[in-house]
Amino acid sequence: MKKRTLLTALAFLALLPASSQTREEALAEFDWFTGFVSRNYPGYRIKTQGKEGEWKAWTESLRSYVAQRPDTVPCLIDEYVQRFKDRHLWVNTTDKGKIQFQGLLQRVRARYRAQHKPESTNMYYTAKPMNDSTFFLRIPSFRDSTSNQMIKDNWEAITSRPYLIVDLRCNSGGNDQFFDALMALTYSRPYLIHGVEQYATPDFLDFFKDIIAHDPQSEWRDYLQELTDSMENHLGDYVLRPGMQRLQLVRRDTVYQHPRRIGLLTHGRNASSAEQYILEAKESEKVVLFGNERTSGTLDLSNVFAITSPSGWFKLYIPTTRSCRWPDIVIDGKGIAPQIPIPYEESQIEALQERDGIGEEIRYIERVLRGLPCPSAAEQ
Repeated sequence: MKKRTLLTALAFLALLPASSQTREEALAEFDWFTGFVSRNYPGYRIKTQGKEGEWKAWTESLRSYVAQRPDTVPCLIDEYVQRFKDRHLWVNTTDKGKIQFQGLLQRVRARYRAQHKPESTNMYYTAKPMNDSTFFLRIPSFRDSTSNQMIKDNWEAITSRPYLIVDLRCNSGGNDQFFDALMALTYSRPYLIHGVEQYATPDFLDFFKDIIAHDPQSEWRDYLQELTDSMENHLGDYVLRPGMQRLQLVRRDTVYQHPRRIGLLTHGRNASSAEQYILEAKESEKVVLFGNERTSGTLDLSNVFAITSPSGWFKLYIPTTRSCRWPDIVIDGKGIAPQIPIPYEESQIEALQERDGIGEEIRYIERVLRGLPCPSAAEQ
C-alpha cells in the first residue's frame, strides 16, 4: 500500500498563509470526502459506533479550519482519513493537486523531514542457498509476479533442501495471486479460508457500472455485471463477490517433501496480501513464525479502489469489501503475532537494507529450524 505523504498537526495550521483557493471550493472538497467516506467506507459504522456525537463535533471542527484556511484542505482531509487507523484508507494529491497546493506540500514535507529520521526499507529480492540444507528468500512485496518468478527460477534448489527461510520484512502486500508459488511450497494439509463481501452502496454500484460502460470488452465485464446485479438487489447491505464462498476448503494436489520446515520472518509493516499469506501459511505444519512484533493488522477491509475527487485535486483510496471472518475473527487493529522472538537488539532486526546479505537474525532462524543450540545475543 502506498505510504501517505501528507502528514501534519493541527497546531501547524496557523503558521500557513492563505492562498487563492476559494473558501467554497475547499469546503466542497472537504464535504465530498467526509460524505463519501461516511457513506461507503465499510468500517465507518463500526469505528464510530457509540461515538457519533464526538465524531460529528470533530469533523465540524476540521471543517471550520478549512473555512478559515482553505489552503489547509489537503492536511485536514488527511487528518480525517488517518483517524480511522486503516492503511487501506488514504488520500493522495493528483498532479493537478500538487500544483494547486505546491507551497503547502513543500512546507509539510520539510517539517516532516526535520522531525523524522529517514526510514530504511527492504526493497531487494533475494534468492540464494545458505548451504546444502537451507535456502533463503527475501520477498519485500507481492505487488507483481517477481516473487512467483523468482521461486520458479530456483525451484530445484529450493525443493532439494529441507529448510527454507523467507524474510517478509516490509512486505506490505499487493495481490494474493503473487504468493501462489510460495504457498505451494508452504502447503502441508487442507485448510479453510474466508471469502469477502462487497459493500453494496449506491456510490460503489455507480463506480462499477461506469467501468462496464467505458470498457465493455473488458475480460472482467461478466464478473462486474454479475456483481452489479447482486448489488442492485441488496443496496445498503453486503453481497458475496462472484465465485466466492463464505468459507472454502483449500486443497492442493501436492505436498512437497522439501522444504519440510519453513521459517517466516514477519514484521510490523506486513499488511494486506502479506498478512493473508501469513494467515494461510500458519495452517501449515511446516511453518514457524519468527519476529518481535505483530503484523500491521490491515486485512479485514480490503479491495481498494481509487476515486478522484470532484475538483480533480485528490484521489481517495478506499476499501470496498470486508472479510467474511468479520466480526468473529478480527485481524485489523490487532495483527498476527509471531511464534518465536528473535533475541537480538532492535537495530539488528531492523537492518532492512541487507540487499543479498544474510544477517545474524537469519542465521538464528536457521539454527532454530535445524534444532541446533542457539547462543544468546550477548554470546554472539
